[in-house]
Amino acid sequence: MLYQENQRSRHIANLQLAHEELFRLNDYVETLVRSRQRSAATLSYAASIENYLLSPSQQATAEINERLRKLRETLAVSAIYVLDGAGVALASSNYNEPLGFVGHNFQSRTYFKQAMLGLPGQEIGNGRVSGRFGAYYSYPIIEGSVAGQEASRFLGALVIKDSFKLPLLGSALNERAALEDNSLAVVNMVGPGGHVVASNRDGWVGKVLAVDSLIGKDHRPCVFEGASYLAVSVALADFPGWHLLRLQPTRRWLIDGFSSLMTRTGILYVLLLCAVTLGMIGLYRRAAVSVRKRELAHKRLRRSHERYRELSCRDALTGLYNRRAYQNDLAREMQRAQRYRHPLSVALLDIDFFKKINDLHGHETGDRVLRQLARLILGTIREADVAYRFGGEEFVVILPETDVNAAEKVIKRLQVALLDIEANADEGIGFPVTFSCGIAAYQQDNTSRELFERADALLYAVKANGRNGVRVQD
Repeated sequence: MLYQENQRSRHIANLQLAHEELFRLNDYVETLVRSRQRSAATLSYAASIENYLLSPSQQATAEINERLRKLRETLAVSAIYVLDGAGVALASSNYNEPLGFVGHNFQSRTYFKQAMLGLPGQEIGNGRVSGRFGAYYSYPIIEGSVAGQEASRFLGALVIKDSFKLPLLGSALNERAALEDNSLAVVNMVGPGGHVVASNRDGWVGKVLAVDSLIGKDHRPCVFEGASYLAVSVALADFPGWHLLRLQPTRRWLIDGFSSLMTRTGILYVLLLCAVTLGMIGLYRRAAVSVRKRELAHKRLRRSHERYRELSCRDALTGLYNRRAYQNDLAREMQRAQRYRHPLSVALLDIDFFKKINDLHGHETGDRVLRQLARLILGTIREADVAYRFGGEEFVVILPETDVNAAEKVIKRLQVALLDIEANADEGIGFPVTFSCGIAAYQQDNTSRELFERADALLYAVKANGRNGVRVQD
């Protein structure tokens, strides 16, 4: 009975360990995907890829090639390349290498198809040119448009190829001796066809596993090349069809230890061990209950602190960040703009005649107007931009990596959306709503107060000129 209890505990511990290891790797993959997608978006603006795709020339291609080569070295990735609207590589960081991407067509790749839909894309697999395994992250390049002009047009995509190295997959030479112990688990990255493309054990890459019978089942017994394993898998959310598969070698403990225990000394040892174990189990259970209670108390306290910290930075009515969060974020963005000399714009918005809206329609309608404007702001700005309710009917939008002209286009799209009475009807607003806006650009050695005061002065210039307009810094 003691042996069965030990086996059951071992099985539960192994299963929990397997899940923790795989989910930790999966979290690492998700974090890596988000990081590379942000890098692709930032590079597309920093390298002026949109301007290049609008008018590609031989001189511009040479400049982009060299710029991409330097960026590849800075980011330590395999390659960075630019595709046109047909999926043909116009420029690449490996333009001067024998297996360069320039001139090759990648129209059929999943990451390009996702970019054609206007979405950041990702894909893992073997390279079409080099044949090397890697991860691909694409960012769509869309020609910008404002109200009254022609619709946006897909120009192409910026793609980053990374080697996609995971912790525990592809061990260092000094670790391989330790991994030769057959009791350690094998962690494989498996593709849709069951092909192993990465592993923490030598000799597994290139093998084919029957993943259909193993995926989605915890500690499913399986036999591969004469060895028995318990399989646990987790799907990579960002890469459909790909899985992390953990194979734990099984050991028959009863048969191995039975012969040595069937002696007088072995029996005495077992009895003594049972007595000590029973006593330790009692102590362990009492200690475990105490530790568990303490852990639960600490978890509740941490969750409470996180919740109140989040609430302290959020506006309760609109769900946007509040003035405190704005001050902290603006200081950080100004430091980045100062260090890297990148553009930074701040837009200050004020709803026109908001007091009249409250007086004529009631404060509840006024609240709905605030919520509608907040929802439209979130639906209009980019992922890198952040919106805040500054106070009353005033809102602020911080636009990193954006000059005042690009910021003006974003704000004008927001003006058009807010004037749509049918869209406003979802919030119970049956009349058009307008706002005035001033957009200021960060200048070197500016303080946050100076930047805000310039945006505020531009806002009041709009109000003095009749409201419902946008004025940008010269």
